[in-house]
Amino acid sequence: MSDYEDGYEVGRNAPNIRQSYQNGKAIGNGLAVVLGLGFRLVVETLVLAPFLVLGLVLTTNLDFLGPGFGYARLLSIGALAYGFYALLYLLKGVAIGLRLRGTRHWLLPFTLCLLVACFIPSLLLHLFIVHTVKAAHPVLVWVVPGLFALYTYSRYRFTEDIAPNLVLWAYRRGYHWTVK
Repeated sequence: MSDYEDGYEVGRNAPNIRQSYQNGKAIGNGLAVVLGLGFRLVVETLVLAPFLVLGLVLTTNLDFLGPGFGYARLLSIGALAYGFYALLYLLKGVAIGLRLRGTRHWLLPFTLCLLVACFIPSLLLHLFIVHTVKAAHPVLVWVVPGLFALYTYSRYRFTEDIAPNLVLWAYRRGYHWTVK
C-alpha cells in the first residue's frame, strides 16, 4: 500500500474515530452519573434507614393494608417515615431553643436526636458489614460505621439553627415551643 493510500484511509476514517471517541466519552460520563446517583441513593437510604425501618415495623401487623408490599402499605410506611423524620426535627428545634435559653435541658433532646439519626444508622451499617462480609477486618467493621455516623452528624447539623424545607414546619414548632 502506498503512502497515498494510507493517507487516504486515515483521512477517510478520521470522522469515525472522532465520533467513536465522543461516543465513548458520553457513555463514560453517563455511567459515572448513574453510579454517582446509585451511590447517593444508597447513602440517603442508610441515612433515612431508622425512619423507614420503624415505618416497616409498625405496618407489618396491619392486615387491613393488604398482603405484601402493595401501594397502601408502601404509602403508610412512607407516611410514618416522614412523620418520624418530622419528629426528629421537632426535637432538634426543642434542643436549639433550650440551648438558646441557656439551660442544660437541651442535652436530652440533643442526645435523642444523636441516637436516632447517628447511632442507629451506624449500628445498622455495622450489622450489615458483619453479616455480609465474613472476612472483614475488625477495624473496618468499626471504622466505616464510625465514619458514617460522623457523616450523618454533619448532615443533620444538630447544633445549628437550620432545617430542610420538607420539615421546616416541625422544626419551627419545636423551636417556638421552647423559646416562648
